[in-house]
Amino acid sequence: MTSILITGAGTGFGRLLAFSLARRGHAVHAGVEITSQIGVLRQEARAQGLALDVSKLDITSPRDRAHILREDFDILVNNAGIGQGGSLADMPDDVLRHQYEVNFFATVALTREYLHARRNSGATRVIFMSSIGGILTVPFAGAYCGSKHALETVAQSMHLEFAERDVTIATINPGPYQTNFNDLIMEGPRYWQSDRDLFDHSKLTFDMPQYKEDQDIETMADITLDPRSRFRNILPRELEQHIREQEQAIWNW
Repeated sequence: MTSILITGAGTGFGRLLAFSLARRGHAVHAGVEITSQIGVLRQEARAQGLALDVSKLDITSPRDRAHILREDFDILVNNAGIGQGGSLADMPDDVLRHQYEVNFFATVALTREYLHARRNSGATRVIFMSSIGGILTVPFAGAYCGSKHALETVAQSMHLEFAERDVTIATINPGPYQTNFNDLIMEGPRYWQSDRDLFDHSKLTFDMPQYKEDQDIETMADITLDPRSRFRNILPRELEQHIREQEQAIWNW
């Protein structure tokens, strides 16, 4: 039985992945940002007959990180993240900094502390829940994509640095799924937009087709558990060639 810590497990992929891995018989610890999510997740797990440990884990809190790492985990799934839409030309500094604080700085801090805690502990695995936005960039999502681009660099660097050790690193790069995350990203500017903005954010929406939220959860679980998986894993798989072609097209701009 493998012990697994999943951050941001109160909603979206984190929640579904926690259930999937617990269903397979693994010891899953689901970290959630706010205490109100604890009871809800525990009730859902009980209703499915699943053994699932749930506790508060705000990854931006050094205290929360230290507390959770008192327990030993074979695998860390860095799923916690936020998304902030809107033009970078208008976005306030504090909003942009918070985007990076959660998706980059806090994620890297937890990963660093986890790797130190696992020193000489045997096979160790780190999964970064990135995004296709960590490879490509779309208009009015520059802050989110930028934070994921930065995270991709960290993941790639660690993948190379730990190549000769018993530590494996992988990214999962989801496309647009119906987790409500993409839609909420585009609602962000309503809380900070002003009449001095260079762009009108009032009608900003996420207009790309979205896949069913659970259609690739089992594949994500397979990747999480497999130390021989590819480093980068774009999902759904059908998007991979399209992403490759878009990356190549950028060179001709």
